[in-house]
Parts: sequence; C-alpha cells; structure tokens
Amino acid sequence: MPRMLADAGDVVFTGIVLALAALMSTPALSDDGIERRRDQYGDTFGYFAYPIAGDIPGLGSAAGIGGTVVNMFDSDVDFTGFKIQGDFSASGYALLDLPLHKRKLVLDLGAYDFQVAPIFYQRGITSSPKDYLQPKVEGAYKLGQLTYTLFDRMLEAFYRYGTGNERLLRVLDKDGNEYQAIDTKKYNIRFDAFGLTADYTDDRLDPRHGVRFEVARKQNRSQNALTSKYYVMDYNLSAYYPVRKWDTLAFNFFASQAHVTRRGETDYATLQAQAGLGCAQLPAGPEQNQCRVTEDDRIRQLQAHNKYGTASSLGGTQRLRSFDGGRYYAGRTVFYGMEYRWNLTEERTPFDIYIARSVRTNLQLAVFAEQGSVADQYDDLWKHRRTSAGIGFRLLLSGIIIRADLSWGTEGNATVLFITYPWSMFTVDNPG
Repeated sequence: MPRMLADAGDVVFTGIVLALAALMSTPALSDDGIERRRDQYGDTFGYFAYPIAGDIPGLGSAAGIGGTVVNMFDSDVDFTGFKIQGDFSASGYALLDLPLHKRKLVLDLGAYDFQVAPIFYQRGITSSPKDYLQPKVEGAYKLGQLTYTLFDRMLEAFYRYGTGNERLLRVLDKDGNEYQAIDTKKYNIRFDAFGLTADYTDDRLDPRHGVRFEVARKQNRSQNALTSKYYVMDYNLSAYYPVRKWDTLAFNFFASQAHVTRRGETDYATLQAQAGLGCAQLPAGPEQNQCRVTEDDRIRQLQAHNKYGTASSLGGTQRLRSFDGGRYYAGRTVFYGMEYRWNLTEERTPFDIYIARSVRTNLQLAVFAEQGSVADQYDDLWKHRRTSAGIGFRLLLSGIIIRADLSWGTEGNATVLFITYPWSMFTVDNPG
C-alpha cells in the first residue's frame, strides 16, 4: 500500500502539469472567457436545524446541534451557530456576507470558544507517529473580515483580524502521564491576515471550470519575548477541468513559508528555565529520565521554531486527509493534490421539512490523491514525502457543502466529516 500511494502521488504531479496546460489552452479560457453559471451572491432563502457529528483527525469525534439560515433579507447574508461536545468541545456563531456598499464591500463577523486536546507531534516530515504530547487547551476568539470584491466576485482583496485568549490546562505524554510544572496562565492573542483572490471559475462554491489563485500573509501579533516574531505567506492554486457532461477534475498546489523578522530565544538553558517541563520536581528514576527526554525534544523544537518560524501545516480536514491535523509542520510546506468529482445529479430540488428549507443542487462522489512535504530549509523539501488517497461523498445545498471523506495513508486511515470542499485557505478548524 505505501508503494502504491507513492506512485499515486507521482501520477498526481504529472496530472497537474498536463491539466493546467490543457486548461489554459481551452477556448473557454483563452477566447470568450468564463462566465459564472449562477448568481454568486445567493438569492434563495433557506434554513437548517441539524444534528452535528464531526470527526476531525487529531482531535477526535464530537456531536451536537447546529443551525444555519442562508440568504436572509433578500440578500446574501447568512447566519450559522453550533455547539458540539465529545472528545473536544466547541461552540460559536458567524454572520457572513453583510453588504456594506453596493455588493462591493462585504463584512464577516464571528466568535467561537473551544476546549481541545490535540495530538502535538514533533517538528518535521520524518517525525515519529509514536512520539507526541497531548496538551489540553481552552480558549475563545472573535473574528472579523472585510472583503472588497469586483467582477462578480472574481477578484477580491480581504483583511481578517482575530483577538482572543488561550490557556493551557494540562500536558500529557504519549503514555498518559501528566507533567506538573506547566504554565497555566491565560494569554491574550491577536492575529491578522490580508490577501488577494483571483477566482476565474464558473462558480465560487462549486467550481467546475477555471483557475483560482489565492495568496495570504498571516501573522500572530501577540507579544512574547521568548519566541520569534514572524509572518507566514500562503499560496494556493486550484484548477478545474470539466469532464463528460457534469464531472470535474480538480487540482491543487499549495505552498507556505515562514519569514522570521525578529529571532526569539535559542539558548538551551534559557529555554529550559522558561519553557521546560519541570522534570527536576520528579523523583530520581525512570519517570524523571523519560521527562528529561521529552523536555529535551520540546526545547529543540522551540529552538527550530525560533530559528525558522512555522509555516502552515499538513494533515487534517484540508490537505493530507489521512493524517492528524497539524501532523507535519516546519518552516516551509509544499503540497499538491488531484480529485475527480463525479456529479450524480444536476438539478435544483427545493425541499421544506419543517426543520430544513433549502434547495439541493447536487449529490457527488469523489476519488482523490494527495502528496506533501515540509522542511526548514528549501533544499530539504521533497527528500521525504507523505501521501494520502481516498474516496468521498458530498451533499451540495444552497450555500453549503457537506463533505464525508475516507482516506488512507502510511499511518492508517481517517474519516473526515466536515463542511466545504478540501484545499481551503481558512476553515472552522483553522480560522487564522
């Protein structure tokens, strides 16, 4: 299976090159241009009250309830709220696409809180799946985004700002042992991002033909003398090629790089004193020895983070879907993927069942293959690669896509139950 997956990744890369060349030479792009196949602002009122069963690799499963109202007030304004509990808990709401000026200036607002215990692996593409910590964290954030849009939303510029706080509750090692000397103070966090989107496709929500390019500059604005100050540049290129009557071949290339502007502390003894695990408080013996091994790994991770910064990671709901969220990270990231979307229906079917009213536009099956790598230095990218492949089912409604993916990789399989297509820049589980 691992060899087959690696071969699939090579096919993906070749397919992307050929498909992009074919796509850019099609008459629809080069001569008459692409036209949107429906209104990009939405005009069909709908609402949903629904149970939520979420499965996010690296976080676990959770269940709860959610509600969404789309296209309110004869406009594109949407509202959604949710509350889930299980292996992790979260609640939140968002008010989206508030028009401020002639459908050119749009405002999004949201807030959420959470308590999660993610699996936190070591840095780099060769890190062991058996070597990790499990911190339990709680926090709350508020978000706002202002978007200026032109040409039927084919060109957009945005600025996003987030503020909130986080607190570390406890840290467990891979065997479930708890470290005692950890910093549990609440820290205020601020971050922002700004960028551009050129969306030359036939539809923003469900593109079947065209090219989309996104670039974003993201930065954590919180002050911390111990860690480096840096920003992250993300580049996301997607291409969509129509096949048969309704089907689509989708391709994605993603790259991310951290740029350090002020290097943080790299001295081992200083980092041990300020960010260690308090191993000296344990009685001498095997437990203290194991603590010191874990502490040494943690300090070396901080040294690398302060030297190179940390780019956007791979794994989870968007890229390398068979791996846990945040599984692979370093100063640089590169990824490509291919997905065949087989549209089973092509119709607008209104429905009204008391707790839900909307329009179902499509049912879809998908098969996909993905490959990615991370490294702190450019020359080390692609020396080691990780690959995922899988199948998916999607339900497309007015203004929302419900996605279920089953994927396989070298560390096993994973099930993703989520909203939106994969390969997004910002998502509920990665808002910044």
